Amino acid sequence: CPFSRDRTDSLQTPAAVAFVGNGTAWVVEAVPSKLVLMRLDETEESRKIKEFNPPGALVYDVAVADDELLVLCSTLGYPFIGKIMVLDKESGEFRREFGHTSEDCAFRGAECMAVDGALVYVAAKYNHAVKIFTHADGVLRKCFGRQGLSDDERRSASPGEFNGPCGIAVGGGQIIVSERAGRRIQVLSLEGEPLQVIRYFEESLEYFGGGLCLEGNRLWCLGPLTDRNHVDVFVRI
Repeated sequence: CPFSRDRTDSLQTPAAVAFVGNGTAWVVEAVPSKLVLMRLDETEESRKIKEFNPPGALVYDVAVADDELLVLCSTLGYPFIGKIMVLDKESGEFRREFGHTSEDCAFRGAECMAVDGALVYVAAKYNHAVKIFTHADGVLRKCFGRQGLSDDERRSASPGEFNGPCGIAVGGGQIIVSERAGRRIQVLSLEGEPLQVIRYFEESLEYFGGGLCLEGNRLWCLGPLTDRNHVDVFVRI
């Protein structure tokens, strides 16, 4: 397994992965922040093929879109301006980037994205919004959401409002968003209309990591930040 710690070419802090389909995968290393292309074959003497370090940026998420690789990055410090870099999915050759060229497109503090067909959905944590781009041309197609606080200043007040969206998944004609500061997971239509709140997390402000993965009718959610081995699984109805 390439995530084992008993090899000199192993990964230490894997945070996200995208499978290329040719026996390799791109993996985000959190510390130090970088993107690594790995062989998945255990018989290979060395599994690391190459590394990609965006200058002056932190890497948060990675996804395959057609023949390209989308890499979600953010500046190293405040105001945490994000962008999506587009690379060749096999060679890692840089092609273009988008998401930071205008005030309308700009997103801040984004840690997670989801690809569905021609679109890429970005959970913009500090914009308290979801921004949707076509990844082929980087055009912003839709943006929805606004910050909403309840009386305890930690939970989002109304469906369709966000307080620190940190995870996002798309499937079955729905968008699912987790909120780290809002302490909940909510389901929305592809147009951004609120449909359902799956669960509130009451324990603490930083209760859950919020990373989401959709598998059929099951939704996987990264558990408490204090226990990275914990994952919540919900069944979508």
